[in-house]
Amino acid sequence: MPRIAHPSRIRRLLPGVALALVTAVSLAGCAAGPPASRSADGEITIALGTSPTNLDFTRSAGVAIPQALLYNVYEGLVKIDDDARVVPLLAESWTAAPDGLSYTFRLREGVRFSDGSPMTADDVAFSFDRLDEWTTASARSLSAIAGTRVLSPREVVVELSEPDNDLLRNLAGPGGAIFTPGAVDELATTAVGTGPYRVEGYTQSFEMRLVAHDDHWAGPPQARRLTLSYYSDPTAQINALLSGSADAVVGLTAPQLLGQLDDDPEFAVTEGTTTGEVVLAMNNATAPFDDERVRRAIRHAVDDDAVREVAADGRGSAITSMVPPTDPWYDDRPDPYPHDPERARELLAEAGQSGTEVGFTVPNLPQYVAAAQVVQSDLTRVGLTVDLRIREFPAVWLDEVFGRKDYQLAIINHAEPRDIGQFSNPDYYFGYRDPVADDLLDQARTGPADEYTGRMRAYAERISDRAAAGFLYLTPWLTAHREDVTGLPVNSTSESIDLTRAARG
Repeated sequence: MPRIAHPSRIRRLLPGVALALVTAVSLAGCAAGPPASRSADGEITIALGTSPTNLDFTRSAGVAIPQALLYNVYEGLVKIDDDARVVPLLAESWTAAPDGLSYTFRLREGVRFSDGSPMTADDVAFSFDRLDEWTTASARSLSAIAGTRVLSPREVVVELSEPDNDLLRNLAGPGGAIFTPGAVDELATTAVGTGPYRVEGYTQSFEMRLVAHDDHWAGPPQARRLTLSYYSDPTAQINALLSGSADAVVGLTAPQLLGQLDDDPEFAVTEGTTTGEVVLAMNNATAPFDDERVRRAIRHAVDDDAVREVAADGRGSAITSMVPPTDPWYDDRPDPYPHDPERARELLAEAGQSGTEVGFTVPNLPQYVAAAQVVQSDLTRVGLTVDLRIREFPAVWLDEVFGRKDYQLAIINHAEPRDIGQFSNPDYYFGYRDPVADDLLDQARTGPADEYTGRMRAYAERISDRAAAGFLYLTPWLTAHREDVTGLPVNSTSESIDLTRAARG
């Protein structure tokens, strides 16, 4: 019998005033999400934030799609575990050629797609051979793949055009997902993978229903059904947990709300680390941010600690580049741009940009609006006029900023792991151009493996020193759940919210 929330718990539903810090934008009435009843045994309802626009991460940007589908529905040859290690998944083992130009993968036996068809080396070859059809950045991370050779139904060789020290980790991302040829024409609406779950249904901005794939090679998952309920307001997420409409809130973006769960034995809260850097993006291809002096001024003007205090309740951690502490090339130097409004004003004057008006394009989500208000205040203090432009996320913000690059300043959480190399992607929305940095990155990826970490650290330091963007803070990974729910990820170490071990009881 479903367990019903105690009446006293219902009376504790959180008021909207808990997020009064986002008064620039009214979020009243935008809390999407189903008023579901308490989940039955074997079922778990999880409250999440950003809703996927569709099911196709080969053509639609944003982390929400792989968060839901990667590892849970689609699998690759390898995965990244909760401790940020690359571990086997569809490949039970692999060997690298001495010259680093090929990898031979041995596949697991008895793997089937959720439509019942067997997964073989031909499907691996098919998936990698169609990476040039992708329009999202995940495929670019595997651009060193030159081709594939099928040796047997369970052996495939991945051939590279040049050595790539990032290959295995990148294969653990969306670009490494294995598809069946019969399903790739309808990826936006149909997801056929080898994972422990299959998609039963999806309603945008409302919910995604996952049911167990009983023929999964590792056996069916413990939770027979997962319902991913989407709420645009974190207050509504916590309310869903308190009322019994949800069993867990995963990836909560408003830590200020967790106080409602203090000292209540019915709930547990975990705080882990992430690969999500909240970045103050500056369009390096557009004035005034094509001038390094202006970018340096922005870095000095913004009080990163104050941003983190307001937007993340002081949780998370400070960063000086787009690298989390879990990466071996983490830039642990003192911030090269400490908060110094006077120096910011001097740099703006040198660049002839005192009093300049800049547009600041911000997603209409509470944590970004809160952070943006602090940034706006800091920039106003050094003489800039900031036009705060709130855009609906994901559809409008992604199209305007990420797609058409029609912005000057923007803010977003870059949740993808090891994504600092995007500063050397000429098509990426940063618009950053730096041949020296590009050469450092190329040497790191293709050079001797024992020099990889040092060269990546040098790359990260140069990106920071040239003020290619502002690096505000590393987001914490916050999960609140009922005490009988187990197996949820403590950390966010990949683009997946890995729910494959979730269970109740």
